[in-house]
Amino acid sequence: MSNVDLLYKELLSTFPKERVSRDEAILNSYAMDPAVLVGEATLPALVALPQTTEEVRDLLVAANRFKVPVVPMSRGSNIAGLSVPHEGGLVVDLRLMNKIIEINSDAAYAVVEPGVTHHQLSLEAKKNGFINHLPTATGGGSPVGNYLMRPSGNLSAKWDPDPVLALEVVIPSGDIIRTGSASFGTAGWRSRYGPFPDLTGLFTCSYGTLGIVTKMSVKLYDRGEEERLLITKFDSFPPAVEYMKLIVRRNLADSVTFWTWVWNMLHQLMISKSTVLPKEVMKEDQRTPPPGIPFGIASARLSGYKDVVDAQEKTCIRLARELGGDYIPPEKAKATYPGSWAYLNSYFVDGIHPKPGEDSTLRIGDWLSGCLVNAEPSKVLEVEQEMWRFAEKYAKPPYMFRALPFNHAREFFFAFVILVTGSMDEQKEYMEQLRDAYKNFYYEFLEKYGAIMFRFRQDPSFLALTGPYGELLRKIKNLIDPNNIMHPGVNLF
Repeated sequence: MSNVDLLYKELLSTFPKERVSRDEAILNSYAMDPAVLVGEATLPALVALPQTTEEVRDLLVAANRFKVPVVPMSRGSNIAGLSVPHEGGLVVDLRLMNKIIEINSDAAYAVVEPGVTHHQLSLEAKKNGFINHLPTATGGGSPVGNYLMRPSGNLSAKWDPDPVLALEVVIPSGDIIRTGSASFGTAGWRSRYGPFPDLTGLFTCSYGTLGIVTKMSVKLYDRGEEERLLITKFDSFPPAVEYMKLIVRRNLADSVTFWTWVWNMLHQLMISKSTVLPKEVMKEDQRTPPPGIPFGIASARLSGYKDVVDAQEKTCIRLARELGGDYIPPEKAKATYPGSWAYLNSYFVDGIHPKPGEDSTLRIGDWLSGCLVNAEPSKVLEVEQEMWRFAEKYAKPPYMFRALPFNHAREFFFAFVILVTGSMDEQKEYMEQLRDAYKNFYYEFLEKYGAIMFRFRQDPSFLALTGPYGELLRKIKNLIDPNNIMHPGVNLF
């Protein structure tokens, strides 16, 4: 009897039969996501759906004893291959752990389980007068899963871009660890830091390689008396970067994102049921928008007391015009860009995705990341030009980018993406060519611009570039997970 057989037998003795499976049809649903090309999927050996922290502990202890690899998954809304079981083993599907345990209005935080969706948390936060960080992941995705990967989204500029406060984590030994103020048991979940070193940060950006997070406290933010979406337009990227720096650093906006014209046209799909791309976005010259359409728009969230927001809006408009941009009044935005207005207002003001489940663009194509990096403001301008050159050489329309400042605009997140239309079978060769073409981009960006990959791209040699830092992380990994059962296929270490 193999180790997987022994683990399956043990899990059946502790889990209800309907929450453990080796059925091939079920396993197939865990074998890939849009980042995995046709023919490259890998079936897990079995899947389990725990409902409690204690069940997670029991299955991890058993998997560790039998040395069966474990891949944690929060909601299954994945587009980067980070929950795909590359080496088989056990997928721990956490979707049944879906409780919002606490909304603490006094200390402005929520405690949630990994199966809670962004949509659930957003609605509950709004009932209590708060807004939570909402990344561009779908509303049906998991805040726990997304926040652990350092999200980019609607509250990542003025405030610290990391919305995580404290965690409950189960490690392969069976120990249940609470970090931050939660470690004391009676101090609540309000604080990431205490009198000891920060362990919350150890588990963020670890992509399931150190343990399974079963609870997380996340920051909530007061909505204010007035909430407003401000849209400005620009005919190139450099003035938009300067505008975003100014309005964030001078406390005029909570957050702001710049979207190129193609992306704004695709926002229409977010509120429609169309399966047809607008013909304009297929034009050969993707740098130049059609007549009468700006190169891109900046969408900013303003909030606070109404009199203050009025003054902030007036100042933002003045700054945009001084930099060569202009203001798009709400009435004009609604009439001219109904899809963008509906999506951005829901996203930045309501804090809720228009569609809580799937990203509707997946009806007409598959997102294929071309470049996701963080860089200083001047360097992100150079990255933009590099990506245009790359796309014009290797990509087919449509392609686009969005950019937003993090953490007082000390750095900018830059996402250049290519929408591959048609079936994955038809486009496999093209996708392989693209993947090969930008294989070394993150090394080049780091060397040329000091730009760092936004999320780990499954390349273990990248960690080696950090020298003693990476060596220390490997020692910690060996201490926590000596049998290397935690998601070895993600290739972080």
